[in-house]
Amino acid sequence: MRFSTRMVRQMYADKVVDCIGACQSPMLTIDTEMKVLERGQILQVMTDDPDLAGKVRAWAGENGHAIEEEHAVLGVTTLIMRKEAAVRAEAE
Repeated sequence: MRFSTRMVRQMYADKVVDCIGACQSPMLTIDTEMKVLERGQILQVMTDDPDLAGKVRAWAGENGHAIEEEHAVLGVTTLIMRKEAAVRAEAE
């Protein structure tokens, strides 16, 4: 059985933000989608903008979210973040 990209995303991430190509207010979109999630859930962000990937890394650290995986393939960076995982790890 072959899995489509959409099926894999749905199996792994609770929410997906696709910022490939034109993406208006990407950080606002990412922040809004993360706020909808419960602690411990996964947000996947895909971008072809290296500057945005750096901003997402910094934002995640500042807000207590852990980047669990990061992949770059054919100019597209995919970041897998767990909501408030860094805060929970520090408390333990």
